[in-house]
Amino acid sequence: MPTLTISQTSPALSPPAPPHAPASPIHEHASLLFCAAGPAAPVLDQSRAAAEFDVGRDSQKFIAGWPCVTMMGRSIEIPAAEQRIRPATFFSAANPADSATRELYLQAYQSHSHDNQSVRQEIGQAALAQVREQAQRLDLQLPLQDVRTRQAYRMDAATGQGVPYLHARDMPFRAALDAADAAIHTFLPGYATGDRYSLILATLINPRLNVSIAYSRGNAAEEHHAREAFEVIRSALGASGQQDAAHRVSLYEYTGASLKNARESLDDSATRADFKHVAGAPSPLVGGDAHEATHVFHISATTELIARRFRDPDLSPEARCIAVRDKLIALVHPVERERIDALVDTVVAEQGIQPGAAALWIADREYANAREAEAISRPMMFEQIADALDHAGSPVYCIADTYINRARDENGEDRLTDRHPYRPKLHPHIGRFWAAELNGERVLAPREHQWYFMHKLLDTVGGPVIGIRSGALEPFALMGHQVIYLEHKDMFTPERHACWQGVIPYHRLITNHTTGYLNKESETFRDNALRSLLSETLQRRLERGAADPQYGPWPDRQQSLSRMEDDLARGILSSNELKLLVAMTRSRTTAMQTAALPGTFGAAPRAS
Repeated sequence: MPTLTISQTSPALSPPAPPHAPASPIHEHASLLFCAAGPAAPVLDQSRAAAEFDVGRDSQKFIAGWPCVTMMGRSIEIPAAEQRIRPATFFSAANPADSATRELYLQAYQSHSHDNQSVRQEIGQAALAQVREQAQRLDLQLPLQDVRTRQAYRMDAATGQGVPYLHARDMPFRAALDAADAAIHTFLPGYATGDRYSLILATLINPRLNVSIAYSRGNAAEEHHAREAFEVIRSALGASGQQDAAHRVSLYEYTGASLKNARESLDDSATRADFKHVAGAPSPLVGGDAHEATHVFHISATTELIARRFRDPDLSPEARCIAVRDKLIALVHPVERERIDALVDTVVAEQGIQPGAAALWIADREYANAREAEAISRPMMFEQIADALDHAGSPVYCIADTYINRARDENGEDRLTDRHPYRPKLHPHIGRFWAAELNGERVLAPREHQWYFMHKLLDTVGGPVIGIRSGALEPFALMGHQVIYLEHKDMFTPERHACWQGVIPYHRLITNHTTGYLNKESETFRDNALRSLLSETLQRRLERGAADPQYGPWPDRQQSLSRMEDDLARGILSSNELKLLVAMTRSRTTAMQTAALPGTFGAAPRAS
């Protein structure tokens, strides 16, 4: 959408002229709404040149350049002095950054949050009502049997468990995973930030696992992530009492052309020659005759190693989770555990989180690439989930990201952007807890503190976590908490975590529509494309004149925008998928098993 800026001469922002024409408080609120926040438009930005729109005074409607938003008679006017909603004390709207940037994020969050009397909320409620109707229509397009069948992907019907998985190039060496005393070597590239979580847990669980971590020479981001992973894994092993911690983790610099290509041929001597040892114990990547026959497993092997541990018939599922939980808790000093315990109690009380509430894990990422964008939360899909759970009597709260992040606009400039300015209902939200400060200190900066915080929070509240598939969610499931993750039917590497189904409470729900965004085509991407098209069209018209029939929008770009609009509108769950999700929160079993239970799909849909 075009950036919507209210003119400083607009009647809505002009001083009132009592007694004959006082400005309505609802119009002042509307002015702020469209001045700072069109759908996914940049906020807190005074430098952008944009068209200006006046707001009417008739207390019924206002025009904002795009579709006219009609204010219904039931609208409640907000006193100008009424305080906006505030986040809890322990809350961060931004990842670690300078104080000025963090303040901008906080202002954006406060501006774009709302209470039950908000104009913005009415817009969100109208959108949610449309989503409810569309979800019911999707049931006509997606037969119930298709929903059931999707959940059986890579599942063994006889055992109710997922099919074991190894990468194709690891299959000839699978016997090494079963050998009692053979070392297992795997590789973590610096760019694979999501894989580090399960990798840390795998090294804690399996003392035979050794890790080589590498970054591309000259790539500062990769080096940062690689060094961080190296230190975190080595520290975790040391804190858990494993004496050989220094010998199980290695750090390398890769000097070749492509680290992504190199990881597919790590057993080749020519590939290993491009790795320069930086820190830790030497691993097979240093090359030489001693390591010539040593295979380096794909990082996905750690997922299967964990699954094998949890399939152990000599231990109950509860005992396996307790063992992992105890290892993670031991990483946190007792004094810090007491601080975090008190912090959780405070946050739950401040936010009003109810017992049994489901945590909605909101995922966002700055400057996401195409693969990362597939795992970014769609705002209305998660509002739809919250609405369905609420209808079923289950409270919710949001956690993790906040839909507000930096993004590049159509001119390549950074803008602070809100992808979800119209929220139909305000939920408790523990925003970016890892970056929040308490008395000026980032208590949860260490990764192990974050895990303990989440364990304590989920243990206190007692509800599940629901989010798009993410490595960040895996530790919670391994500690015994129920995690329900969404994964669209053609999402990347779907087979990898299928092996956890029925083994670990990391329960998968396969959806028909994309859970995140394909080709990075989010609301922000759509808005950039629209602004660019409008700008170029207006410029062409100014240069060639209105008589030139070529000044209008180009058909192919219009079609592209229409396709994006359609995808954004269709980016929701069907009613049957919602029913299955709600039922999974109660059954605490896999989607395949829950789909077979009587009554799962029998609930009446919510009326609009």
